[in-house]
Amino acid sequence: MEEREVCAAIPNAALAELSSFLRHCGSTLSPTEAVVHALKLWMDTQQKASEPPRGYQWKCLFLPHGSQLRMFYQDAWEYASVRDDELFYRGYSVSPHQMALEVGGKGRNAWRDLWVKRPADQHWRPATELRNEQRRRLAAKPNSPMEAMTAAARCMSDTLKSALLLVEQANHQTAQQFNRRQPKHRRHDDHMIDACMED
Repeated sequence: MEEREVCAAIPNAALAELSSFLRHCGSTLSPTEAVVHALKLWMDTQQKASEPPRGYQWKCLFLPHGSQLRMFYQDAWEYASVRDDELFYRGYSVSPHQMALEVGGKGRNAWRDLWVKRPADQHWRPATELRNEQRRRLAAKPNSPMEAMTAAARCMSDTLKSALLLVEQANHQTAQQFNRRQPKHRRHDDHMIDACMED
């Protein structure tokens, strides 16, 4: 493909600022080379932003490509890494649970035993801590209008059921008080008064 130069309209002030910046930081790039480099970087960034993120989905926790997992067992650290959409331990694709079992044997809990370092993290963090943070984030997430209406309808339904139970209980208690004076519930003294009145 033939390469040709195309003149782009760059404001004079921006070009002067770029030249000054390149001189100040000691760059050997010409302003044209810097512009070409910036354009390529921008295009790469845009292309990466349009691609779906690569990484391993561990239940509620997403581990981006390049994340590392480790587990301490018998005085040594064992490591695994996320490449594309898989977690690799000793060259094999595994789940975090399988890694924990492979390293420590039965009875291991991957959330408790594994530590995670994602590409953006500066320090290793326990997997359970990351999971709890994610759960709190999801719980604090505002509801959509449909979810809010569903929750309101559920609350109204529960309130109505409670009110109906209270009405039913009040009716039952009223019926019991009315029936207390029926013959089978009357006291023996009441029968004696009736007998005296007949005499």
